[in-house]
Amino acid sequence: MKKFKFLMPVMAFAMAIGLAFATNAKKATGLWVDRGGSAYELQTDPCSSTETTQCKVIFADDPNAVEHPVFTDQSLQTPKEGGTGTAYVIEE
Repeated sequence: MKKFKFLMPVMAFAMAIGLAFATNAKKATGLWVDRGGSAYELQTDPCSSTETTQCKVIFADDPNAVEHPVFTDQSLQTPKEGGTGTAYVIEE
């Protein structure tokens, strides 16, 4: 019983440390598109070109293949550069 009383706090501490690393925190990209009438934050940064044209994306699950311009703010006012002549296809 004495060992059990000692191991309980040790096990609780070990589980707390393990669970702290098990969380999958979403990383913010700071890139936004107008999707369905509201601002949607992209999970990845597809704009990898060095060109000065506005970046555009197409969602892979969109059957209409609508091009969405990418912005650097949630108010959808500042366009993101780094696009090419064609839109990037992303899976989100």
